[in-house]
Amino acid sequence: MNRREFLRRLALVGIGAAVFPFFPAAAEASWYIPSALPGVAVRQTHLSFGALENRFVTDCIVVHHIGMANNDDVSAETVHQWHLNNGWSVIGYHFLIRKDGTIEQGRPLGTVGAHVYGENRHTVGINLVGNFEMAVPTEAQKASAARLIASLCTIYQLDPLWGSTVKGHRDLNATACPGRHLYAQMPDIVQQARFYYASEEMQTERLRIAQREREEQERQRARIRERMDAAQQKSGMPRPTHPTPSAPNPPVHPAPEKPSIKPNKRPDIPKPNGKPAQRRIAM
Repeated sequence: MNRREFLRRLALVGIGAAVFPFFPAAAEASWYIPSALPGVAVRQTHLSFGALENRFVTDCIVVHHIGMANNDDVSAETVHQWHLNNGWSVIGYHFLIRKDGTIEQGRPLGTVGAHVYGENRHTVGINLVGNFEMAVPTEAQKASAARLIASLCTIYQLDPLWGSTVKGHRDLNATACPGRHLYAQMPDIVQQARFYYASEEMQTERLRIAQREREEQERQRARIRERMDAAQQKSGMPRPTHPTPSAPNPPVHPAPEKPSIKPNKRPDIPKPNGKPAQRRIAM
């Protein structure tokens, strides 16, 4: 994510958070949940879960593995039950990728996960089924992971970069997850994700999402204005209006110059020496 995009999203989230006590709908509007992921098919699991918290910022995808000793292929429903037994409200990962490449839905995408300690509020968790300390991921798993990463980066407007917007669990916590064999192959998987990310389908989807976000921001502003008007009417305070511009002042003309007073040149005015001028009389 570049600096401009980060600041734009930060401003959107800040607006929603700032007005939340008075305008809850505005804060909810900044929580983006896509109806479907572009370019990938996800098997819906319809898991039951308790209350979850919305995630307002997404800037990183974290990759995991199951890590069981027997390296079995397990479903999202099975992992969900394991996590329920741990006292969690739902499966901690947002997606699970089976050995045949099937992508399964975990907890709802727009909610805070439970997959990486201290970093759940801004990340999406993907789990590839297997123990990759002892085994290697299947080709189908790697292909599905690349497409899923490209799709998530598209809807959240992220640039897929290994070590930046895509990380392994071990990059954030003290753990061997996602296993040394998967971790070693992640740069190639993310490079493949960049290929899908640059496709015409994904570029078109990014433009569509950007347009929808602009429209949503306009709707959010309209809702805020409506709520402000309603609150002002209820309190009896008139809504401030812009003053009508006054007529322009008349132009200022400079004062006319006073005519200069020239000395009288009559010949009978005494000269400076005090002697009267001699008047000649014609004969």
